[in-house]
Amino acid sequence: KKLGWKKMLARAAARTLRSARPAATRLSGARWMAEDAAPAGGIPSKLTLNLLAPHEAIFHKQEVDMVIIPGAAGMFGVLPGHVPTISELKPGLLEVTVAPGDTQKFFISSGFAFAHANSTLDICAVEAVKLDDLDQSAVESGKAQAEKELASQTDEVEKAKAQIAVDTYTAMAEALSLK
Repeated sequence: KKLGWKKMLARAAARTLRSARPAATRLSGARWMAEDAAPAGGIPSKLTLNLLAPHEAIFHKQEVDMVIIPGAAGMFGVLPGHVPTISELKPGLLEVTVAPGDTQKFFISSGFAFAHANSTLDICAVEAVKLDDLDQSAVESGKAQAEKELASQTDEVEKAKAQIAVDTYTAMAEALSLK
């Protein structure tokens, strides 16, 4: 009788293994399909950048080496082959490395960045200004005015608007200090 139980247990184990095999094959196949979806020539050597503001296309299908972005969750870099990503942008410094030794810096107020699987990066900024075009004294006086406005507000909506202004001017001052 003991031999019968062993046989039955062996048959149950074999059935379990047979039923698990298709699942393992499906998982392996999914991984193979992901590898098949990679670009035929591999990862491109350049990133295609579109930096857009409402009034102009600052970069349009420009090939660059790397972009450092002020994301809402923190600064991050995008290189060719970056994983597809969508990120909200916060006020801060955007650095575009066109080629070694050629880096262009912009201050952006907010927006979104979209990194695509084909090594294209779309950045839609509410405002984008070349860092060299920002006036340090204007930023300092704007920040002081925004702080004064924040301190004097009693209405919650107006306080929120003033806080956004303070945060934006603070980010501009920080970006200028990194210049």
